[in-house]
Amino acid sequence: MRNLKKGWSKGTLVVLLAIGFVYLGVFLSHHFQEITVNKPINHSKNETINRAIAKGPAPEEIIEDTDDLRLEKKERIRKQQEQAIAWRIQLEREKSNVKESTTKEPAAAKPATNATTSSEQTTKESKPAQSEQPNTQPAQSEQPNTPPANPVPQKTVYLTFDDGPSVFSGQIIALLEKYRYKATFFMIDGNIRRYPNAVKLMVQSGETVGLHSVSHNPKIFYASAASIIAELTQNRNTLKEISGVDSYIMRTPYGSVPYMTEEYRKAVHDKGYLMWDWNIDSRDWDYKDARYVNSVITQLNQLANHNGPIVILLHERRETLAHLPQLLDFLSKQGWMSKAIDSSMTPVQFKP
Repeated sequence: MRNLKKGWSKGTLVVLLAIGFVYLGVFLSHHFQEITVNKPINHSKNETINRAIAKGPAPEEIIEDTDDLRLEKKERIRKQQEQAIAWRIQLEREKSNVKESTTKEPAAAKPATNATTSSEQTTKESKPAQSEQPNTQPAQSEQPNTPPANPVPQKTVYLTFDDGPSVFSGQIIALLEKYRYKATFFMIDGNIRRYPNAVKLMVQSGETVGLHSVSHNPKIFYASAASIIAELTQNRNTLKEISGVDSYIMRTPYGSVPYMTEEYRKAVHDKGYLMWDWNIDSRDWDYKDARYVNSVITQLNQLANHNGPIVILLHERRETLAHLPQLLDFLSKQGWMSKAIDSSMTPVQFKP
């Protein structure tokens, strides 16, 4: 109150405040008008820029009315559905045309049957049921798929393992089974008794079991014809006792040359034994490493034109087993199969 008396009066202060409010109102009114005017411009500018970046339609192409937009979407969906239905109908027509043309092809071939000779017509008249069989043409079209009259014989080798059975017999058989191969095992009498389960496994797996002496000592085995027959007889009886197989397939220790004389050969033959040698020596007993595989491959290539069984000599050794997968893999990839020797075959023998 003291300040008002000294300076401005109350009336003056009220007037000034009123003038201030008027100016403030005018300023605010002008400011809101500018916002209202500039907002559409800025919005349209931003929208134009954004659509230009997105390569979308121009602003004038946008339908702002939501009802019109919904109608346009419905119309577009309806047209798409109509196009899809028309496309499906067209596909069905094309399929039906293909089926009709396919079924009409045999009918087109019928006139050709009328152009037969008089003898053929007589045959058809005598056997009408055969001439009207519908499967005649398909059978002729499938004829090229039938196998040739003289198919190419499959290449076969005969894998043979000496000096067994052993602790490696089961693993050797497992590898043979993996490649669906069969082999022949020439076994020593003492080893048959030492590994009876291995012998039984050979028989169960379809391998051929044969004889390979008792002593495996050249000085003892080849001492006389009687010593040879005695060892083979004992060997055969032991194998029969363990496996139930009475086998006469045999291989002499170290091969028939030079030990088997004419006398010895006759004695063996007279007792019904089938003596087998080999024509590929792997030399696994000498190399004792992977070189024996290369040795087999080399000799196999040399026998490319060989007539008769190809018999490969192997042994039941640790080193042989270690590289046997490599040999079997090569044989398999080259189209070779391995079979077991049987008693109906003519034995491969060294020439004395």
